[in-house]
Amino acid sequence: MAENFLQPVGRKTPEEVGDEYFEELMARSFLQPHTANEKKFAMHDLMHDLAMIFAGEFYYRFEELGNAVEIDTKTRHLSHNANGNYPISKLLGVCDRVKHTRTILEIDLSSDIPFIMENAPCILLSQLKSLRVLSFEGYPLESLPDSIGELIHLRYLDLSGTYIVTLPELGSLYNLQTLKLFRCKNLKMLPVGMQDLVNLRHLDIRETCLHEMPEGMRKLKNLQFLSDYVVGKREENKITELGALANLHKSISIAKLENVVNSSEASMARMLDKDGISSLSLRWSSDQDENVASDSQIEREILDKFQPHTNLKELEIEGYRGTTFPDWLGHPSYDNITTLTLSGCRNCCMLPSLGHLPSLKHLKVYKFEMLEIVGVDFYGKDQSCLETPFPKLETLSFKSMPCWKEWHTMELNAFPQLRKLVIKQCPMLRGDLPDHLPSLQLLKIRNCKQLSSSLPRAPLVRELSIEGKHHVEAVVEAIMKKQLSCLTSLTISDCSSHILFPVSSIPASLQKLKILSCRKLQVQMDGQHHSLKELDINNSCDSDTSFSLLDAFPNLESVYIMWCEKMESVVASRSLSYLCDLDIRYCGSLKSVSTLWTAAPQLRYLSIVGCPKMDLSGDPHYSLSVLIINYCEKLVSIAALMNSQCRGLTHVSIFGENDESVKCLPKEGWLPASLESLTLSNMENVETLECKGLAHLTSLKKLWIIYCPKLGNIEGEKLPASLVRLSTGNSPLLGKRCQMKDPQLWSKISHIPNIQVDDRWIW
Repeated sequence: MAENFLQPVGRKTPEEVGDEYFEELMARSFLQPHTANEKKFAMHDLMHDLAMIFAGEFYYRFEELGNAVEIDTKTRHLSHNANGNYPISKLLGVCDRVKHTRTILEIDLSSDIPFIMENAPCILLSQLKSLRVLSFEGYPLESLPDSIGELIHLRYLDLSGTYIVTLPELGSLYNLQTLKLFRCKNLKMLPVGMQDLVNLRHLDIRETCLHEMPEGMRKLKNLQFLSDYVVGKREENKITELGALANLHKSISIAKLENVVNSSEASMARMLDKDGISSLSLRWSSDQDENVASDSQIEREILDKFQPHTNLKELEIEGYRGTTFPDWLGHPSYDNITTLTLSGCRNCCMLPSLGHLPSLKHLKVYKFEMLEIVGVDFYGKDQSCLETPFPKLETLSFKSMPCWKEWHTMELNAFPQLRKLVIKQCPMLRGDLPDHLPSLQLLKIRNCKQLSSSLPRAPLVRELSIEGKHHVEAVVEAIMKKQLSCLTSLTISDCSSHILFPVSSIPASLQKLKILSCRKLQVQMDGQHHSLKELDINNSCDSDTSFSLLDAFPNLESVYIMWCEKMESVVASRSLSYLCDLDIRYCGSLKSVSTLWTAAPQLRYLSIVGCPKMDLSGDPHYSLSVLIINYCEKLVSIAALMNSQCRGLTHVSIFGENDESVKCLPKEGWLPASLESLTLSNMENVETLECKGLAHLTSLKKLWIIYCPKLGNIEGEKLPASLVRLSTGNSPLLGKRCQMKDPQLWSKISHIPNIQVDDRWIW
């Protein structure tokens, strides 16, 4: 559309014409769904090669350091790959040769990619006056030059993900059709002259921090997409401005609805007439003063006047201050609604009747502080109706309902399609869950201590996450009775009972097992289980000092063990030939995992943190490539391990342990020459980084220094020549000297092409 290829046909908008073109290209396999991301599309390889031939000199992809000289003066459409091996100055150097360029797009730019802005925006905007499409998405950009106003041909401007705080006046960009400011988290105001962008069709301001809308938004009558509207208090930016925007499509979020004074103002937004809106979010701000009173009748009338068109598919209501909902919410005429979220309606004492919404698939109810009963009205006002309540509902979530006591599930055969049920932070809820959920596949219960221990009949359940003594006992009992034959993932937590859990009773289908805060649970080793791939033990299974549970699961791939204070050793007497990841943290008594070296020959990732008594000596372990470990007194023996036994180590992270005697790191010979990346973190007393300890690391490419508040010196000649990245974070002394390019320090790091301080690239 920005290149003016989409010409309206009859009453069709350019967007509708573009949709037809897109569908045609899909039908002809010119474009295909992306294999890894369902929201993206890609060209078929053969089509791409053919397109490259036809594109000729008019299209150019800037990807490598040396290819700038190849850019032809005929180039009109230019993209640059941020992963390419070149500084942005190389691109700026050819601006005079491509001054008639109409498109500049970046590819794959993110905060993790070294990218120095220099004076790129000023140069680009001063020389490329013919631009129709300009994207600075993801640039570390804090401001935009006023010269942006000189790009009078510009139709598409993307500043998403930048650090911009304010925008210059854009009113002279009278051809601008699309302005994208998605995730500009520092942006608080839009320019006063926004009302002059009369050709604007798409304005994306999601995840910004706008305080209010600029005045005169009603003048932007061509707007097809407005992601958000933040209601102001002044006459020029009230909710009434929305009424004139009759062509809005897709989704809109309306925030700060507390600024709507009465239902008359709300009706002037004319939401019922906006048949193109498929997703609507209505938000009231949470009060800082919880005692602020509101008239529940006025609040209900206001929400009543925000009644949307029946074409609506998704609805979210957050922070509504009334005590009851208007009748349109839940009316069967809304037969397109598939997703409904009600959140933070703290004065509501009852839920709307939602059971007869025929297409509703996803329902979330969060933070209803006054609600005590979910009664029969929830299923539908007409109980004589023969229709099944919630006929299409697939996911149902209740969270943070501190006063909720009763759920009248009734014998209505409701929820026949329910696949996912989540209930969290409902401490007063008692009674039973719905008895029969024939389609249920996932059940999660958290902080619901008074809820009945019985489980619904759910023969297809695949994932269970249950908390509390009675629920855990019920799950173990159901497992032992073979009632959960389809289970693939099980999480049990916060059980203080003595429970015997036989390995032989575990469903053959189970692949993931998490046991959290069940200190008295004992797994009975009465057989082997061959399907389990992931095991997570946290603050549990304290019956033995020798942890031998791994022998029961020979096909494990990942093991996580945390906060098991009594555990002194991890023992494996049988082969664990598939084990790749082992993460053990904060097990204060742990001394040895030596038998794992021979049992797990494919171990690649090892993390040992918060285990001060640990001894890692043992047989050679050449497969290990990643090691995360605490600095401690045994580091000398660890160094010997890394150099003689783990010669394939490529990534090492060392965490501090508040050892006041350690002032400099690392010592010579501690680290293996195979290292490609090194992280030094939480070294609270280390003051100096030793170049000699790193000099032999000829393969080292990346060095991270994180949370080292006293580290400010680098001793020795310089850091390894192989380094391509140095990143520091929350290390103020070192960060400041890097930013100031302190001569004593800079000579030792200036050869590194990419230097980052607290998420900002400085070199």
